[in-house]
Amino acid sequence: MAKAIYGHVGTDARLLAELTRLRARVRELEAEVAGLQALLAHDADLIPGDLVTAVGAPTS
Repeated sequence: MAKAIYGHVGTDARLLAELTRLRARVRELEAEVAGLQALLAHDADLIPGDLVTAVGAPTS
C-alpha cells in the first residue's frame, strides 16, 4: 500500500529518473511558495490595516 501512495515505479530507470526530477521540482516550488507567503506576510505587516484590506492581502 505504501508503494502505491509514494509512487512505486519498479525498475524502469527512465521513470525513476523522471520521478526523482519531478519530486525535486515540487520541493523547489514548495520552497518558492513558502518564501512568497513569508514575503507577503512581512509586507502586510508594513502596510496599514486599511490599505491591506483595500488591496486584498490576507489580514490573518
